[in-house]
Amino acid sequence: MKISEMTNDQACDCLLRLTPAVSAILEDGEVQTMLNMYSEGRKKPLYQMLSEILPKLVPFCVKTHKADLYEIVGALTFKKAKDVGAMNILETMKVLKESIDGELIGFFKPSGRATEQPGTES
Repeated sequence: MKISEMTNDQACDCLLRLTPAVSAILEDGEVQTMLNMYSEGRKKPLYQMLSEILPKLVPFCVKTHKADLYEIVGALTFKKAKDVGAMNILETMKVLKESIDGELIGFFKPSGRATEQPGTES
């Protein structure tokens, strides 16, 4: 389910589960290295960047962050992470494809500008 289609209660619960799992993946040094390597080629079309990074990123995340991936899918389907392992792979892929929307991505995007912290001088 897309986060934009959830009730406030569902969205809050989902985001509380998603945040640590997504953060664990994005804070992994190897993932950061892979993403940085491909962000340098921003002039490439998106499909080309994805076709280059996904064959490396997906196996790494499945091997290293399977529990985080299951938590992400579980949060989006209102299932326990332990139950995600028994889901059909096509169902899982469908959930992921149908769940990604601008609101979800926007929640995890950095603001792009640092803001002044209270008590600091510029």
